[in-house]
Amino acid sequence: MKNKVLLICLSLLISLGVSAQKYTIYIDDFNSEIKIPNKVLSTIRNVVLDGIQQTNRVNIIDAVSVGANLNLSPLEDARRFRADYLLRGNIVSREATDDGSSHPRYHSRENSFKEKFKLQLDLIRTSDGTTIGTRIYEETGSSSGKDASQFAALEHSLLGMSYEMRNFIENYFKVYGSILKLAGDNGKKAKTVYINLGYDDPIKEGLRFDVVEDGILEGHNIETKIGEIRITEIMGPKISLCKVNKGGETILTALNEGKTLKLISRQAKLFDE
Repeated sequence: MKNKVLLICLSLLISLGVSAQKYTIYIDDFNSEIKIPNKVLSTIRNVVLDGIQQTNRVNIIDAVSVGANLNLSPLEDARRFRADYLLRGNIVSREATDDGSSHPRYHSRENSFKEKFKLQLDLIRTSDGTTIGTRIYEETGSSSGKDASQFAALEHSLLGMSYEMRNFIENYFKVYGSILKLAGDNGKKAKTVYINLGYDDPIKEGLRFDVVEDGILEGHNIETKIGEIRITEIMGPKISLCKVNKGGETILTALNEGKTLKLISRQAKLFDE
């Protein structure tokens, strides 16, 4: 009963912070500056698409699935679907090498294949057509042995792409919020806090935030990082419980003084702690 009352009270405090918004990205069908098999292009694109979906940070409109209008430019088509952003992909270069041989003289030799490609991604804001970010990824992979193939080499080159896409999206699409209330402390520092983000927002357990305090320096507004927190439990549409990883003393002092502490999501780590 106490927990229920606490959740109701905390929900009334949501207006203290800014809630996260889930943007929509239109992903085009990808192009290539060089001649490349459709299977290779679609495989690379599908891995990029899957990596972005796994972040749960944005809504996706897949140009291939929805049926792109070939009479329109990708930007115009993105606007047709009212997407906030357009993601354009382009294979800049590719090297596919077969180091094995099918010649009878070399039958005892193992097959060996290598794959190397360069992918450029442009993130474009549809409202004004401004490119807000460009990233180039150079990926390599290989496959050798009796069952080796060029496609297997391609698959190996894409093993890290999901993580690359996670970083890409989480770098450009931050989640913002605020601390609602202290949840637990030891008298000296904050141990846990409630925040105003939950099921309705593009978050998941384990997501980390920088804790930021507003201030004024010589007449200028400044933001100072005072700590870090991590989501341990999503409790409702607009509330989650977080563990304080760093800055517990400063966070406790600020909350006791009635200050509003803002949150900015951090970029993903390769291995969670």
